[in-house]
This record gives sequence, C-alpha cells and structure tokens, in this order.
Amino acid sequence: MRTPLQSRSSTSADRMLDATLALLASGGLSAVTVAAVAAEAGTSNGSLYHRFRDRTGLLLAAQDRALGAIEAATAAAFARADAEPSDGEALALLCRAALEIFERHHGAMRAFLVEAQGQPEFEPRTRAASHLLATTVTGWLQRRLGTSPADAEAAWRVLFAIGAAQALFADEDVSPGRVSPDELASALTRAVAAVVGQPVETIADASEPTTG
Repeated sequence: MRTPLQSRSSTSADRMLDATLALLASGGLSAVTVAAVAAEAGTSNGSLYHRFRDRTGLLLAAQDRALGAIEAATAAAFARADAEPSDGEALALLCRAALEIFERHHGAMRAFLVEAQGQPEFEPRTRAASHLLATTVTGWLQRRLGTSPADAEAAWRVLFAIGAAQALFADEDVSPGRVSPDELASALTRAVAAVVGQPVETIADASEPTTG
C-alpha cells in the first residue's frame, strides 16, 4: 500500500527540520545551509526550496518547532508541579525542569536568542516564547506561593539567566570549578526560594530527575 502523498511530504519536512535543529546544535546558524540540511535529511535542495521556499523559511519553521517544544515541556513540568502537594517539592521540580529544558534545547536557544539578534524576522517568535514562559512562571509563583509580582519577576530572571547560561556556554567555559547538574538544581532551588520568600527548610532535595 502506497503512503499518501501528504504523509510522505510531512515526513520529508520533518526530516528537514530535524536536520536543521541538529545542525544548529552542532554548529549554530552558520552551519545551516540549504545544501547541508538537504544532505543531512537525505533529500534534495529542490525539495527543500519547494517545502520552505528559502533558508529563512526553513529557519523560521525550525524556530517554531524548537520553541513550541520548549513551551510544551514547560507546560508539562507545571502540570507535574500542580499535582505535587508540597510547595517546596513543586518548586524544586520546576527549577530542575528549567535547567533540563534549557540544556536539551541549547542549540536552538543559542541560535535564536543570541546569533539571530538583529535579524528582525526571528524576533517576534522568540519574544513571544520568552514572554509566555515568563508569565507562566510568574503567574504560578504568585498563585501557588503568594509571591509578590516584583519578586516573581525577579525569580523568573534568575531562572532565565542560569538556564540561558546552561544553553549558551559549556560548563568549563563558565568556571574552572565543577558543579554537578544535581548540585546546580538544588542550589538554584534554594536561590529562587530565597527570592520569593519561601522557607528554605520546606525545599526538597532536587537531586532526583523530574522531567522523565
């Protein structure tokens, strides 16, 4: 039985987007050329132009896929946190999830947050994703923990700064010292707890993975 044309087209487009994101992770925006993506995806330059029109169209589609995945992972983490009866354990879960999400999508984060600066075609989607994450985090902190709007905004900036550093830099480029992911997650949880006025003794150990 032949695969329907629409299904084959979607599969080809998916391979192209997967290839684009893989190239972004390994080499940044400069690594993404039509020829490189076509070779990585096992397709032709013509197929890529037919599906995405040009390199910019391909990158915009890859940006939307990557940021959509980040948004979905964030929503899933908050759903798990909402099901957690302990405020401290819920906060620990979210801090670890933030680090893991930024690390998992480091290539796209680096490409669209930093390398694409000054390229206006990428700014609206990146800003929309950042604002969605910000309102999700700050809203949860205010609703669940009774955090003030100002403290909630400060806590989001702490999470964003550390998460972005995870995405943009290798650990050995940040410091000659070493901190494990578990230790970093626990420290980040304590830092956010201090910003929002959550008693430290209620904070769970963040050493166990929470995002699956």
